[in-house]
Amino acid sequence: MHTAPPDDTQLSLPKNTPPGPPPAPLTPDALRFSFSGDTGAFFRIWIVNILLSILTLGIYSAWGKVRTLKYLYGHTRLAGASFDYHGKPMAILKGRLLIVAVLVALALADKLTPGLSALLYLVLLPLLPWVVVTAMKFRLRNTSWRQMRFNFQAKAWDAAGPYLAGLLISVLTLGIALPYARHWQQQFLVNHARFGNAGFEMGKCVGGYYRVFLKGMLCALLGFVLIGAILGLASTTVFGGMPRGSLHNMLWLVIAGGLLYLFFLLMWLAIGQVIRDGLANEVWNHTVLDNNGRRHRFESTVTLRQLFNLHLGNAFLMLISLGLLYPYARLRALRYRLEHLAMYPTDDLADLRAKPMSGRTALGDAAVDGFELDLGL
Repeated sequence: MHTAPPDDTQLSLPKNTPPGPPPAPLTPDALRFSFSGDTGAFFRIWIVNILLSILTLGIYSAWGKVRTLKYLYGHTRLAGASFDYHGKPMAILKGRLLIVAVLVALALADKLTPGLSALLYLVLLPLLPWVVVTAMKFRLRNTSWRQMRFNFQAKAWDAAGPYLAGLLISVLTLGIALPYARHWQQQFLVNHARFGNAGFEMGKCVGGYYRVFLKGMLCALLGFVLIGAILGLASTTVFGGMPRGSLHNMLWLVIAGGLLYLFFLLMWLAIGQVIRDGLANEVWNHTVLDNNGRRHRFESTVTLRQLFNLHLGNAFLMLISLGLLYPYARLRALRYRLEHLAMYPTDDLADLRAKPMSGRTALGDAAVDGFELDLGL
């Protein structure tokens, strides 16, 4: 099993302190997740990955992904044991090269015949279920805990309903059915995941998905109204008496426009992550690991208010640092989620058994990255 490397950083970076009060104490039979990663050590991994990826025209990015995931998994622990990632860089690189070739072909097709790429995307759309299933098999089969690997058992055809029909009803309802489609998709992913001889099961929580989406959209709307009112009041108070077209008015319009753009960017970065983590919270609270009738449940105690404070703060730090505080923001968010996540086993987990399996192809995982697909995991 991969052993978490020692933290030997000397960088003076802010500590990863999660927002809000500490997680509520759990009952003695709860197994809490924990994360011991260090910002300085992760910053070194991140910056080296970026520099080497630039110098090698992106080739090193496959090795960088493996190095990053090994660090994050190795510092994530449950019941005293860490997780591990077993993906091979060369397999990831081959998948990425093929996806890059497809993307280049689509771009060239659009250059030669404007609009052709949109038609080609529609032609490739039926491959989406295969991409999702292949990506999940690669990710889970290359993830282990206590030297036992996870697994994903589904056929591409099984994903056609959640991903093709779900996409269709979301478009036809102008987004109203998006939370329902998202629930359908994530329930499919959870219900076909396995660990050893046990399977994960996710119950129905469509109402929870709609609540998360509605609260996230409401926060965004209130934020936009608030910043608009503040800018409008400031404009009227400070420059109301000045003639139209004056230099001061033009300068104020530029400043106000820049502030409004930055605020929109902050809200876009924060609200997207709040909704994503809020949905993950619903998933964990409705998921069990079933081992021949022995059902081990999970509990996540994050709140949307704390998620909003967390991600708004992270987005602000990312903007003012021009992205240099990304390692700090990523570890801060991960630590918060894990410290509020626990497993309640009904008995000893030692009876979980699994047989060795190959990681299979990384093509689906590369396609998820290349086409910016969000599996919600």
